[in-house]
Amino acid sequence: MAIQSKLIDYEHDGKTFEGYLAWDDARKGPVPGVLVSHAWGGAGEFEYAKARALAELGYAGFCVDLYGKGVRGSSMEENAKLMQVLLDDRALLQARMAASLAFARKQPGVDSARMAAIGFCFGGLCVLDLARTGADLNAVASIHGLFFQPGNTQGKKM
Repeated sequence: MAIQSKLIDYEHDGKTFEGYLAWDDARKGPVPGVLVSHAWGGAGEFEYAKARALAELGYAGFCVDLYGKGVRGSSMEENAKLMQVLLDDRALLQARMAASLAFARKQPGVDSARMAAIGFCFGGLCVLDLARTGADLNAVASIHGLFFQPGNTQGKKM
């Protein structure tokens, strides 16, 4: 087993985001992909470690970036401000999650038909929002997530 990882830039709506992909290069054939959605401070070593742990289990872990390349909070106030923009515009949050999912599906070695998403705290809300949009996912896990509904997904198949 040889876990590999890399940072990858991707685009959505004219803005650059920086994802993190981890995989086991000893695995043959495509493996299921799992999005890892970050808490309010932005993607960092905690999420990257989760992606590597998923790779050790036979998945491709892809850490999403909801704020933009290089944008991370460094205090409670900054974290709250970054998160609030997306809480106030859940359609934007959902679009960024959908763009992250679409990008992850296209990565070499990822089985685009077998995708899941996990998230922590704010990230848990994000993966639930992605599921509420009717995104084609096999599973979603919100870990100590925020559970209030977005208000724009009624009638969508989950």
